[in-house]
Amino acid sequence: MRRRLRFIESEVYFPIIIGLHLLLWAVDLFLYSGPLILNEGENPVQRILGEVMASWVVTVFGFNLLMATRAHWVEGIFGGLDKMYLIHRRGGMIAMVLLFLHFVIVSKDPEFTIGKPLGFIAMVLIFLGIVLSAAPFFKQRIPYRKWLTMHRLMGPFYVIGVCHALLVPTLTSKLPLVRAYVFGMAIMGIAAWLYRVLLHRWLHPRSSYNVADIKPFDNAVLAVEMSPVEAPLQFVPGQFAFFNFSGINRRESHPFTLASAPEQDRLRIAVKNLGDFTKSLQTQLQVGEPVKVEGPYGVFTQNRSSANRQIWVAGGIGITPFLSMAHALKDSESEVALYWTVYRKEEAGFDDELRDLAERMPDLTYHLWPSEENGLLTAEAIPETKETDGLDVFICGPETLRHSLTDQLRAIGIPQRSIHSEEFAFR
Repeated sequence: MRRRLRFIESEVYFPIIIGLHLLLWAVDLFLYSGPLILNEGENPVQRILGEVMASWVVTVFGFNLLMATRAHWVEGIFGGLDKMYLIHRRGGMIAMVLLFLHFVIVSKDPEFTIGKPLGFIAMVLIFLGIVLSAAPFFKQRIPYRKWLTMHRLMGPFYVIGVCHALLVPTLTSKLPLVRAYVFGMAIMGIAAWLYRVLLHRWLHPRSSYNVADIKPFDNAVLAVEMSPVEAPLQFVPGQFAFFNFSGINRRESHPFTLASAPEQDRLRIAVKNLGDFTKSLQTQLQVGEPVKVEGPYGVFTQNRSSANRQIWVAGGIGITPFLSMAHALKDSESEVALYWTVYRKEEAGFDDELRDLAERMPDLTYHLWPSEENGLLTAEAIPETKETDGLDVFICGPETLRHSLTDQLRAIGIPQRSIHSEEFAFR
């Protein structure tokens, strides 16, 4: 029997990290009997608020750097690398706002210390780094390689900020609980950054493959099959991995969902032309080219659910995890209805494969939904939603589809915990 897995969602993560922080400050200030100001004439409320903002920045960034390690145990806490990166991105934006508020609110010490310029430098660098790597306007215009380099520089910027906190007089240094928590998180964040930079590639060995077959489809989608050089990658249907195609760019790894079943000889992915890198794959990839695969990652798998009835909804290239999951249904305990929505029938390159699987799998029913003919797919158009007991829904596709369908499913009584989805964008 599969078990329903529980994760920390963003709606829970941020209240926890903020609430714990405020609790430690409240307890320490209640027990503290010393002066609340460090300079003559400053406002104690201003001092406290400024330092609360600063210590929040240190802890939020510390957790963000931990998430960037791609550690499987961290991924498990947050419900998948896709969800973890979403929290990571939101955390960075929140930290940027808190950092600005700290700079505006905190009392300025009249005496010069080396920590002062370090603090200003850290603020400017972190602010620029977050804006350039997280703001949609810049993300869409900065090449991935430059974006990745900029993102990796956040670790050194963070170290400069921590050095600032250590080299200027603070109220935090006089409060034992806050001090232990804040600098404990700082040590964790710096250690996580060093691990990611120095140790990750050695402690996360990559599987070696060679491109065995390339099959283009009419809708700018390329199916790529790879043969293992040594031991094949072990994964669960629905997971994804990071792929490095040495003939395209040795320094970049990009995530793609695994579209093959674990027991199949070849590893398969489907690549849609959505940017510079995927366009390069479409035009430059050659049979025989070596590939390095890191993973697997992700928890968009059937063991997220204990329901005996499931609906799978795919939008466009979002069919890829369901291809893998459908091949593994022979061991399933659930009845599955798969809906694949595309604009035109001609865009459904895997339609024949899925129809063949549905004929051979008694627990799988498959429906192709061309929106050009049928309109947008809605929860009301899916008859399996009429009975919500014992039902879970898996959705993979564009953001508009996921959000719209999720709202419709909740409106007819399907709880959020029974609706599973996976993010498309990682930056």
